[in-house]
Amino acid sequence: MAGSAVLQYDFFPLGIFQCNCSILSRDGRAVVIDPGDEFDKILGVLDDAGLTVEQILLTHAHIDHVGAVAAMKRHFGIGVALHPADQPTYDLLPMQAQWTGMPAPEPFTIERSLVSGEKIDCLGREMQVLFTPGHSPGSVSFYLPEEGKVIAGDALFRGSIGRTDLPGGDHDLLIRSIQKRLLVLPPETEVYPGHGESTTIGQEIRKNPYLQGR
Repeated sequence: MAGSAVLQYDFFPLGIFQCNCSILSRDGRAVVIDPGDEFDKILGVLDDAGLTVEQILLTHAHIDHVGAVAAMKRHFGIGVALHPADQPTYDLLPMQAQWTGMPAPEPFTIERSLVSGEKIDCLGREMQVLFTPGHSPGSVSFYLPEEGKVIAGDALFRGSIGRTDLPGGDHDLLIRSIQKRLLVLPPETEVYPGHGESTTIGQEIRKNPYLQGR
């Protein structure tokens, strides 16, 4: 993946909940989104490609999306960014561990607060923070207009949407978030969800049963 002016994208599942981790890279530098588990596996992908991580971004703070954050921060000496509305979700990590039967992840410090609508420099490419709450209070998606990709976290899946029965979840708010922030993107935009296979905005407009007639 390294050594190219083109922004490369790697997308693979981790842990018992198969949460998708995203690695964006260019010229030996990388941004990691949602390192949810299996730090050694993530590190292996990075080392094989000769990549150095510059920042960690989180779509939200559910346990399956943050399990490897502390190890990555310690290894690379970098910060992590989360939307402040998901601080309560982060604070519930010990309780989330009890619900899921997973070990409680090592606590970590959140150095940067993501802002709805802000534009982040992602390895020389523009990345827009789209506020997509509903699955959790501070869920965000990351849109790369030049690349035609959106990393949607657990807002929008192929043929489905994120669950809203966990603390802070709100079904109606999630539907509004998807309509207002995701379905307005170009139909050919590739969607990389927090779980499962990728899709496109156009396909979800046409076929997603949760979005029909809306």
